[in-house]
Amino acid sequence: MKFPDLLNFIKAKWQRKGPASLSGSVRSSFIISLLFHAALVLVAGGFIISHVFLNREATFTGQPPPMKSYEPQKLEFKVKVSKQQKSSSRPAVMPRLSAAKTSDISLPDVKMDPKLVQTSFQPKFKAVQGMGVGAGLGNGYGVGGFGQGVSNFDFFGIKGRGEKIAVLVDVSVSMVEEEKGGVPGFVRVKERVNSVLAALKEGTMFNVVVFADSASVWKENLVVANDENKSKAKSFIAPFNSNMQNLGLTSGNVTDDPKGLPADGGTTRLDLALNVCFQQGADTILIITDGKPQVMSRLTPDQVAAANAQLNRWRTEHPPATPPAGSSEPPRTVKVWVPPQPARPARPPANKPPKEGQPIDMGEPARPATEGYFEERVVDNNPHPPAQQPPNFLKAGFWTLNDFLKHLKLLNEAYYAPKGTKPPVIHCIGYQIDKDGDDFLRGITKEYKGVYRSVKSLR
Repeated sequence: MKFPDLLNFIKAKWQRKGPASLSGSVRSSFIISLLFHAALVLVAGGFIISHVFLNREATFTGQPPPMKSYEPQKLEFKVKVSKQQKSSSRPAVMPRLSAAKTSDISLPDVKMDPKLVQTSFQPKFKAVQGMGVGAGLGNGYGVGGFGQGVSNFDFFGIKGRGEKIAVLVDVSVSMVEEEKGGVPGFVRVKERVNSVLAALKEGTMFNVVVFADSASVWKENLVVANDENKSKAKSFIAPFNSNMQNLGLTSGNVTDDPKGLPADGGTTRLDLALNVCFQQGADTILIITDGKPQVMSRLTPDQVAAANAQLNRWRTEHPPATPPAGSSEPPRTVKVWVPPQPARPARPPANKPPKEGQPIDMGEPARPATEGYFEERVVDNNPHPPAQQPPNFLKAGFWTLNDFLKHLKLLNEAYYAPKGTKPPVIHCIGYQIDKDGDDFLRGITKEYKGVYRSVKSLR
């Protein structure tokens, strides 16, 4: 009998007996519950038994790997190949490198006493993009690697770049001649020079030199181009040729360099200005001038001796003239009338600058009126022929372009070659310059890998 049929049979019995057989009903309910639980236990037990027998764990029996044996000839051949590889000229195979964590490395403590080094050079570095290699300035500061050492410049149209820049400005009287615009024209020159200084980066080293009949340098050494130094350099240039009382330069703080050619003065002393640039190790020199330098050559002792011998020969050939015979009247005294002079007011200095080589017109003071008077004068009645003047045998002449190049070559051998550095690049501006000056500056820039440009006017 199936389980549902069993339930229906029991239900029919219950309905047939009724409430009279209540105790029998309880007994029947107990039997039904017992049968239900028995059936549940059979179903669950069958499920568990089937799961155990159908999912048995697989087991494997391990066997050792097969042993490989080499025949005697093959083994001997491998040994020979290994020896040949070791004796071969091919590079050996490098062992594989493995990196260790930084936490696995233990370094000894470094005992040091940090000290603050104070110098006059305290640059302020600004953040820049990119990566640089510190190329040093040769004086221990090495700021080139930060991208701040090299500056681009625009020097009256000449564009370039440098790390140690010297600016040379001609302040001779000819720079303020009327055809060059006078004092206002030179003010424009200084403004353009100031713009070059203003564009220099803080890591660049620079200096300023002015020259005329002499030369003056602003600083004894190249200095860093910070805002303070650039402002002071502009103030150094400002007074020159600013008015009629500050024209030219007759004395300065730069002297001849004994390592170059000797000189005996002159005008437009570009040689003195270049002396200090080579001494300080500039790598870029910017020059503005209006004429060829007139540097007097210095005679050697042999040349002086030869000139004196020529002078003695000339005096022997040209003895002094003597008065003719019979004219031996003694000198006599005469009275000469000096007429009265009217009063004269003061005269201010000239508004126009003088020509090159002429003295500066400083004006005249006021003069009161004077009365006429007699003045006694001594008169020689004996006629004397005019005395002849000997020629100047001691005149040495001026430096040529070749003399200048020889001078700079000696300076390069003294200051650059021992350090293994290249000679400076020299750029020149000819400001309303003549042909001789034009040819001279072209020769300088050609020899020193620079650029020459002629400028007619500035606006």
